[in-house]
Amino acid sequence: MSIGYATAYRAGIIPWEKASRQDRPTLEHLLDREEALRPDRLRSAIDLGCGRGANTKLLLDRGWDAMGVDNVRQAVDIAVRRNGLDDARFVIGDVRHLVHSGVGNRFDLFLDVGCFQSLGDADRTLMAGGVSELAAPDATVLIRTGGPRAWPVRPRQAVRHDIERAYRGWTVTAVSGIGSSDSTAPTRASSSRSGEWFRLTRT
Repeated sequence: MSIGYATAYRAGIIPWEKASRQDRPTLEHLLDREEALRPDRLRSAIDLGCGRGANTKLLLDRGWDAMGVDNVRQAVDIAVRRNGLDDARFVIGDVRHLVHSGVGNRFDLFLDVGCFQSLGDADRTLMAGGVSELAAPDATVLIRTGGPRAWPVRPRQAVRHDIERAYRGWTVTAVSGIGSSDSTAPTRASSSRSGEWFRLTRT
């Protein structure tokens, strides 16, 4: 995974960043909801597979105590410089081994924009297990699937069944696209290059 993404960053082939910018209204809408559910306390979040840190910066700008984790050092270095953030806000680590990566624990929100889908089945389960260990009791996971992948990473798909299989003990709800439970969210078809969003809560 990291070799493919490192190659893509070096080559400047980063189409997922454009897709993420286009999908920003959906993410903003979903964050509005999470913030409304936690109005009176400091909210902590971790951006899984943060890349160059755009979503980590968004979370910080909205008042979250946020940090990003990614295993591509080049991307993390750019995240610090481009966003003007303290490098303590980022961890160069493996999302499959979150518990031992030094990111902390008791997170209210785990944001996953395209990270889950880039992993194989066994690695997805490892990451989900780490999330479960580090999550606060009322934590939420927001996952976006679909959209462009890094070349030469082998394209993968991730559908609701894949998320449910990895995230044991969590309830999975579609919040954009086909089958969405949120009629106010911007619509995304499950086959859209912009992806489909899912919200996970503890069962």
